[in-house]
Order: sequence, then C-alpha cells, then structure tokens
Amino acid sequence: MMKRLIAGVALFAATGALAQGAAPGAACPAGTRYATVRHSLIMPGKLAVFEKAVAAHNAWYAGKKNATTTRVMRLVEKGALVESEAATITLYADAPMPERDAAFQAFTALYRDSTTIKDELRGCLPAL
Repeated sequence: MMKRLIAGVALFAATGALAQGAAPGAACPAGTRYATVRHSLIMPGKLAVFEKAVAAHNAWYAGKKNATTTRVMRLVEKGALVESEAATITLYADAPMPERDAAFQAFTALYRDSTTIKDELRGCLPAL
C-alpha cells in the first residue's frame, strides 16, 4: 500500500527532501511548501465522516485567514476506488499555526471517529 501512496504523491508533485526535526517549512528550498501526507485507513461506513473532517479542517484554516489547505487523494487499486483507505495532502502556509480552539477539536474528533493513520510523511512539495 505504501508503494501506491508514494506513487500517487509522485504524480501529485515532484519529490522533495524531508524536513525532519525542523520547524515547519524551515528546511524547504525556495519554490516548495512544507507538506504532510497521511495515509489513512477509513473505518467501515465512515467515508462521509472523513470527507466532512477534511472540509471542516479546510474551513478552520480559512476562518483563521491561513492559506493552509488539505486535499483528499482517493486511492485506486486494480482500476477501482479503494473504499477503506485514502490519503490527505496538507500544504502549509508560510505562517504560524493558528491557536487551537473548539472548532479545531471538532474536526480532529471527526478524523479520530472515521480513520486511523497508517503512515505519515512530512516534506517539501513544489508550490502549485
């Protein structure tokens, strides 16, 4: 499965160096943005909840006037969408993380109620 995820990310954008142990974005070269790719296992019947979590995640950042965005990448296996797995790609704004509040707790609860993170990668993606 990780090979499928990495192949999908490679199609999404060229590979960048990992920014391990650094402040978000500090290690990213010019023309790239710090990003997190999460490969999630979706609980049975919880795809709509997962998609609601992503929408609330994006709305939270937008409400804070922060350009961070998260996109869902549906995985494909043997020509069919995989219902039990998905990936998210979060491209972070070059700005401090907004203060966590009740709305932050609400969307993270939706993620916890619908998925388990199988893998997480952090690195630098070319700006879109």
